[in-house]
Amino acid sequence: MWLNENRGTEPMKSILIALAFLGLAGCFTIGDAQRPIAFETIAAPKPGAERTALIILPGFGSDTQDMKKHGVAAAIQEVWPEVDVILADATFAYYREGNLIERLHDEVVAPTLRAGYRKVWLTGASLGGMGALLYEQQHPAEMAGIVLFAPFLGDRSLLQEIDKAGGPRDWNPGELPVEVNSANYQRQVWKMIKGWTEAPQRAPRVWLACGVEDRLFGSARLMSKALPQDHFVELPGGHTWEAWINGGKTVFSRIRSES
Repeated sequence: MWLNENRGTEPMKSILIALAFLGLAGCFTIGDAQRPIAFETIAAPKPGAERTALIILPGFGSDTQDMKKHGVAAAIQEVWPEVDVILADATFAYYREGNLIERLHDEVVAPTLRAGYRKVWLTGASLGGMGALLYEQQHPAEMAGIVLFAPFLGDRSLLQEIDKAGGPRDWNPGELPVEVNSANYQRQVWKMIKGWTEAPQRAPRVWLACGVEDRLFGSARLMSKALPQDHFVELPGGHTWEAWINGGKTVFSRIRSES
């Protein structure tokens, strides 16, 4: 468990404050963690010989219905018509309960893998981006790749520490326990990102996009130092679905061309 109501009070506050600052904590959906994570598959318009799925995690306050309302799947399949898009209802409630990654694996990823897909990608926006990173940290290289849109990357103090060190390559995360918990999950994620600079064969599996007017743009640029240059896409706009959907067309068309 990496975050729960008892041990995770301060990290929880940091997430809520950061997302409220981005204007995402108005009317929002928390969800119900007592239920299995529901997911909906939007079948590929033009199925290819190699079955590929893309699992999408919502941002803070968002859910499957919100992603459908914004036409997320249709926008992706416009440029990548061979991919099945899976909208996962991995809402904030599962982060709060502290068992998001275990539940995501058992209730969404494992059934998808058993369904016979040759490649499964994972993507997330905002808080969902942090969820995708945590999944990658605990299930390394299980996915064909991960795609991050303006991911929440941690508290300002940690980001300043990494920036002051000269970026993830030169930053020293210190000694960390094996267990990822509420006190260390941000540092654990950045330790993984630092590892991409030391094992660059992993970095091409990761794509990152962020709006230049987004308040998370600075942290995204900091993370981009660990990625191939063309795997960081600077988007017009801010922390909005419009920016992510338009940027997603660029990112997913590139992924399709490389597949």
